[in-house]
Amino acid sequence: MLTGNTIIAEVAWRSCVKVNSVRELDEVLDRIAREVSPELPQAVNITRRNGDCLTIVLGAKEGSILSFIAASNDPPYFVSLGDPTAKGVFTFFVELDHHSEALARNVVSENDAREAVREFILQSTGLPRNVTWTEV
Repeated sequence: MLTGNTIIAEVAWRSCVKVNSVRELDEVLDRIAREVSPELPQAVNITRRNGDCLTIVLGAKEGSILSFIAASNDPPYFVSLGDPTAKGVFTFFVELDHHSEALARNVVSENDAREAVREFILQSTGLPRNVTWTEV
């Protein structure tokens, strides 16, 4: 759980950065997106004040994937749902070089993913409502 009156979230990718506003969050995510190679899309963790974590994948040409884990680390876990008829896998990397995959049906546009992250850090609980979620 984050402490401090003005800290609304912590962004973790290579290091942790505490953000105090949606504008700061966007700046941090923009900076990460500029560093990420399209061949190595990266998972970035955003933790809000209550300890819930939303992961966004940045840098992929196909879009992004979001995944949610509550602060308790207990199920249910959720992942974004894009086109439910999409086939194949979406490849991304965790901690720079750890290969990971998700179903292509879980890909949403990066714009929708970014909007979901903004909503997530402003909410005290729950999932962003601008994307569809499926339990995993």
